[in-house]
Amino acid sequence: MERVNQVYQHVRQMVLNLELDPTQPIDEKLLVRGTEGTAQLVQETLRRLAEEDVVVRRRGRWYVAPAATASIMREISEVRTTLEGMCARLAAERISEEDIEKMEHLLVDFERVFREGDNQALLALDQKFHRLLYEASGNRFLARALDEMYTLIYRLSYFALDRIASVRSNVEEHRDILQALKAGDARTAERVIQHHIAHFQSMVENLL
Repeated sequence: MERVNQVYQHVRQMVLNLELDPTQPIDEKLLVRGTEGTAQLVQETLRRLAEEDVVVRRRGRWYVAPAATASIMREISEVRTTLEGMCARLAAERISEEDIEKMEHLLVDFERVFREGDNQALLALDQKFHRLLYEASGNRFLARALDEMYTLIYRLSYFALDRIASVRSNVEEHRDILQALKAGDARTAERVIQHHIAHFQSMVENLL
């Protein structure tokens, strides 16, 4: 029974950490290797998680339940929206000319990569932009917390990359964020970043 619980906790944590692609069937052999368990233990774990609506079985294969993915995204967003709004307010007051220059260079890269249609590169640039924002807040603890949450969202976004259509509005939102930071407008920076987060989350959630 103890071994079953260990495998269960491991697989459940993988779902919560968004380590399993919700758009693809769960690789049960990968779970066996990752948990150092057996096929039988993994099957027992998946049936238990199905009772909790964490996974579902379709056409003979197991998948992460869409409701579970959406719930995780909402929980992250509730915290991230508040903290990143705070981060934007602080950054509007504390951002350096050097950080502004780095963000402006990123905007040029955004435009180039957008024209090339490389969504993977766009996501990487988005991560760089947000990390610069976190650093510009001047609060290491806030930056660390936001970076951890962004890592989770990054994983989830990566799973949906091949189905994301136009992200022009998302690219423009980065320009609006930087404009507010350059103007030292804390309230606008907070509002724009929170809209940006909600917009991107909605776009990704609809594709998973």
